[in-house]
Amino acid sequence: MMQWRAVSRFLAIVIAATLLPAPVLVAAARADTTAAPEVLQAEQLYKDGKYREAIAVLDKYLSAHPQDAAALVDRGDDFEALDDEKSAVADYSAAIQINPLYAYAYASRCEARMELGENRAALEDCNKAIELQPTLTYAYRMRALTELRGGDSQAALADANHALQLSPNSANALVTRCRAYIALERYKDALADCNSAATIDPTNDFAYFYRGRVELIQERWNAAVADFTEAVRLNPTDTNAYYWLAAGQREAGQYAEALKNVDLYISQAADDGDGYYLRAQIEMKLGNAAEARSSATNAVRHYQIDNDNADAAKAQELLDSLGKASPPP
Repeated sequence: MMQWRAVSRFLAIVIAATLLPAPVLVAAARADTTAAPEVLQAEQLYKDGKYREAIAVLDKYLSAHPQDAAALVDRGDDFEALDDEKSAVADYSAAIQINPLYAYAYASRCEARMELGENRAALEDCNKAIELQPTLTYAYRMRALTELRGGDSQAALADANHALQLSPNSANALVTRCRAYIALERYKDALADCNSAATIDPTNDFAYFYRGRVELIQERWNAAVADFTEAVRLNPTDTNAYYWLAAGQREAGQYAEALKNVDLYISQAADDGDGYYLRAQIEMKLGNAAEARSSATNAVRHYQIDNDNADAAKAQELLDSLGKASPPP
C-alpha cells in the first residue's frame, strides 16, 4: 500500500493545519522536521518497507504520547501496509476521535474499510475527507477505488479525473484512472494511462500490473508476462501478481514457470479456488493428470465453501474431463 500513500501521508498533516482549531494543531500539524525523533525514525522505517519495526517504535512512543493523532495514523499506515486492515482502522479511528477534522485519517480509513469490503463506510470516510480537504488527491483516488469495488465505474472515472486535475503528474492517479478505464472496457485509454504512470514513476508496480491485465485481455501474452514479472520484481509481496503472472505464462506456453508462480500464489492464498483451478490447467499442459485432478478437486471444494456455484460447476467440469469425479462436499 505504500505507493498509494507516499505523497499523501506526510504532506496532508501540514496542509490540514489550516483547517484545525488551535487545540489540535500540535497533534496534527507537525512537519517532518518538527516530529519527535521516534516518529521520524518510524517514518523512515516505513519508507524503507520495514513496517513491523516501525510499529514497534510507534508502540513505545504512543504508550507515552497517546494523544498524538499523527503518530496513530503513521502506525495505521504500517498496519495497512501489512494488510492488517482491522488494526489500521482502529488506529485511524483513534486519531479521528482525537482530531475530528483530520482529513488524511478519514481518507486512510476509507482505504482500509474498502479493503475490508465495507464499501458504504469507506465512501462515507472518503466523502468526509474531501469535505474537510477538497484538494486531497489521495481521498479522490481512494473514493474512485471504492466506487470500482461497488461497480460504479463512471463515478470512479470522474473521481480519477478529479485526482488528475489536482495532481496531473501523479503516477498513482494515472493508475487509478487506468483501472477505471479497464472496468469500462476502454483498453486503449487504460494502456495510455498505465504507460504514462510507468514513465513518470518506473518503480510503480501497479502501473505494470494493470498494464499486464490489459495485455492479457488483448491476448498479448509475452507483453503481459514481462509486465507481471516487473510488478513482482518491484513488489514481491503482492500475492495477486503471482497469480496473473502464472496465468500469462500458461497462455505463453511457459508451463514450468507458471507452475512455480501459481504455487507461490497458493502458498499465500490457500483458500482461493481460482489458484487451484489455474494450477489444474497448468498441470494438464504438463501432462500431470494426477496433479491436475488433485488441484481441480481442491478448486471445487473451495468454490463450494465460498458458495460460488458457477465456478464450482466449471471446476467440476474440468475434473470430470480428467476422468475422475470429485468426492461429495
